[in-house]
Amino acid sequence: MSGRTKIAVVTDAFKGLGDRIVRSMLHNTRQPLTIYITKPSHIGGNYSIDLNDDQETAKALEESGSEIKYAELDVENQGSIKAFRDHLQGTYGASHGRKPLSILVNSAAQEFEDAKRAVDITYFGSKNLTRLLLPIMKRDGDSRIVNVSVGGGGASYWIWKKELADRFKLRNLTGKLLDDLMREYLHYAASGKLVEQGWAKRRDLKEPKSHLYIIPRMALAAHTFLLAKANPGFLINVSGGDSWKFANHVYGGAITPTFLALGSLEGATGRYWIAGEAVDWETNKFATQEQSRETGPSIPAASKSRPSKPATSKSRPSKPRAPKSRPSKPRASKSKPSKPRASKPKPSSPVPDPSPEVQAQGEA
Repeated sequence: MSGRTKIAVVTDAFKGLGDRIVRSMLHNTRQPLTIYITKPSHIGGNYSIDLNDDQETAKALEESGSEIKYAELDVENQGSIKAFRDHLQGTYGASHGRKPLSILVNSAAQEFEDAKRAVDITYFGSKNLTRLLLPIMKRDGDSRIVNVSVGGGGASYWIWKKELADRFKLRNLTGKLLDDLMREYLHYAASGKLVEQGWAKRRDLKEPKSHLYIIPRMALAAHTFLLAKANPGFLINVSGGDSWKFANHVYGGAITPTFLALGSLEGATGRYWIAGEAVDWETNKFATQEQSRETGPSIPAASKSRPSKPATSKSRPSKPRAPKSRPSKPRASKSKPSKPRASKPKPSSPVPDPSPEVQAQGEA
């Protein structure tokens, strides 16, 4: 480990996915990190990461020379954000310069019971936090912003009404239009017309947390592309999760955010990633195999069963490989099986190319 400490912020890392992202970052960092874990003020109790039952992460923390710090942060409150920003600048300004922050991960791990709070925190809150912290982020070409979204891609996957989904098309999208779409979602959520207007399917209303989770995060992904276009000096990307590829990994869900925060991106910005590979957000199609090899993550391979403790390695782990297909379950036959015929394997079809670069306008 070498180099000056990097300052990182992971929001809502007091439990769940945010907690796993922090642990995964400690295992994969190549230089010391000072990681701020934030939680909203209304959540009481101790929210420190307990490493007593995770000696491997405790060892990674010590060997990397990293440290974990804690802060209360209400992302829907600009006063709270500014106070946190001033704290970072005041604490690290002398040692790291006027722009001390290198990594921001918006994990938005809270659970919500109503649409307004979900949108205010996940979409508007993450957006405002990024806007107010950008001025203190380093301009070294390698500062990272990672917004944690949902798998499945863009609006055409999640919104059943085509006319509504088309309004999220990146070629016409602006910051103002995206804000207006979120306010429209809130209007129809309050009036009970989400299904009628195309925002949700009837089964989603039976499990309301699904659309409360999906719609704000989908909008956050769209905002990320606009943000990246308006700020070319940063590496700003979206995590769509780890898919089935790492479903049984001890850090499942945190592998792609970790890669985007610490991995070698070779300048990639304004992209949507699933399981460590770039995906076209609007079509939900993976990039070419060549591009995937160039930009894939260096992370521990996913095990078949969930290990009790995460393993750590001093050497850089190799890129995991996903199986080409899932084996089907063999069927028992009553009759005598016929002699199998040897056949030449069919060549796999190339993975579709990604769409051209995002044509969205910068944020209004």
